Amino acid sequence: MKNHKLPLARRDAMESGFTLVELLVASLMFMVIGGATLSLFAKHQPIFNQQQNLAEVNIALRNGVAQMQLDISNAGANFYTGVNIPNYPVGVVVNNNVVASGGDCRTGTPLVYGANCFDSLSIITADATTAPSNPSNGSGACAVSSGTTLYLAPSGSAGYATAALATAAAAKFLNGDQILLVKNDGSQYTTVKLTAAGGTATVSGNIFVTLTHTATTSTTVSGTTYTGFNTAASGNDPYGMTTNVNSMIGEQYCPTDWALRITPIQYQVDRTDPTNPVLTRTVAGLTQTLSQKTLATQIVGFKIGVSLFNNTTDTDTTIYSFDASNYNNGSAVPYNYTLVRSVMVSLIGRTKPSTDPNYKFRNSFDSGAYEIQGVSVVINPRNMSMTD
Repeated sequence: MKNHKLPLARRDAMESGFTLVELLVASLMFMVIGGATLSLFAKHQPIFNQQQNLAEVNIALRNGVAQMQLDISNAGANFYTGVNIPNYPVGVVVNNNVVASGGDCRTGTPLVYGANCFDSLSIITADATTAPSNPSNGSGACAVSSGTTLYLAPSGSAGYATAALATAAAAKFLNGDQILLVKNDGSQYTTVKLTAAGGTATVSGNIFVTLTHTATTSTTVSGTTYTGFNTAASGNDPYGMTTNVNSMIGEQYCPTDWALRITPIQYQVDRTDPTNPVLTRTVAGLTQTLSQKTLATQIVGFKIGVSLFNNTTDTDTTIYSFDASNYNNGSAVPYNYTLVRSVMVSLIGRTKPSTDPNYKFRNSFDSGAYEIQGVSVVINPRNMSMTD
């Protein structure tokens, strides 16, 4: 039998592996390819981060506007089961911080966005957990104009059946609450602010919830006197429902009318950190502690316009004007928010400003080291537009 074993020298050559030269060449090739890969990654990483930051701003703006659309669409409506209350004559109130002609709301380097860059919006809703009541002066006569105490009875009743029921109802009303008074046909309204927690009283055998409140005032505009009015400086109407006069504000509210505890929703920009203004949604709840939620960060513009109904045809261009400060149609006055038909919201955000000296991008909006995104929508409050 023949021996087929390979020669020793050949076996050693086949089992010896890579030579040193081959390893050096392979390492060099790996370093070249790896370096090119890392260089390419380093160049694209800022672009990737930039796109991610921009997408984050876009999503935040859209989410903020979507939440406003939900709230504004339902403004002026809050229905109670089994109780027929007319739609509130006011559902959306805007506080415009106007920039002077030729002025600028931005200052400094880097730019700081001031208060006039941002408006605020209040959506008036009623507390669904507090039953609406009928107001009087305790003796069956109309209230508000005759003093600063409201006597409330359950809907359609002369008073509460028991003292315990009245005490439980009074506990719903806290010092500082804002009460909306509405005529039973929706023709007039006013608001008062409570100066004490709710109490109870018995008058002529009828048990009432008693509310002590601020007094309203009167003012005269172009020869017309408006009652049930609150000044902005008084602080009695923080949501601005009656700080701008209109022909629907009044002071006579009787046992057939309504008193509602309101829990408004307010949108505004918090400038506590001037380097990062944030859009917030604040809800007044069952207590005086407000529930605040941040909707978007790095907001550099929040402006609101309101189109007011002027009872004319669509060919009249003034019906589409979103400048409520210039509105005037006969007896109507500027900022008459009982006539809101459309709300235009403009929201501008930015990516987080870059402090990297190698970041060369400067936007064309304000030349800042960040990117800008904006969104603008027009929203029609359903229950304030149905009769047009």
